[in-house]
Amino acid sequence: MAKRLLMAKKAKSSAVVRPKRRRIKQIFSNFVVLAVDTSNIPYETQGWTATLTRTTGASFSALFDEFGVAQFNGVNAPTTVSYTLRIRDADNSLLAQRNVPANREFFVARF
Repeated sequence: MAKRLLMAKKAKSSAVVRPKRRRIKQIFSNFVVLAVDTSNIPYETQGWTATLTRTTGASFSALFDEFGVAQFNGVNAPTTVSYTLRIRDADNSLLAQRNVPANREFFVARF
């Protein structure tokens, strides 16, 4: 019986110990908003602006390109807090207002 225990200990000690894998969390330097219609077709957004506002009053603005994409360079992704997103057209008319929850890498605004 003792011989079996000794052999079992040797087998366990000679087993290959693999290091635990660490999950790598990627942080991007910009947050992206995509403006699409209800059929998921991007709007032609030349001159449009997007504004992200926090409850603390901090505000970030970005211009849309012609393909419906706005990049917020001052906001890291994934986000750590929730934001209010406001999208305005070239005439400064409010087109959409959405809540962006925390832990998002990008946001698709459908309207």
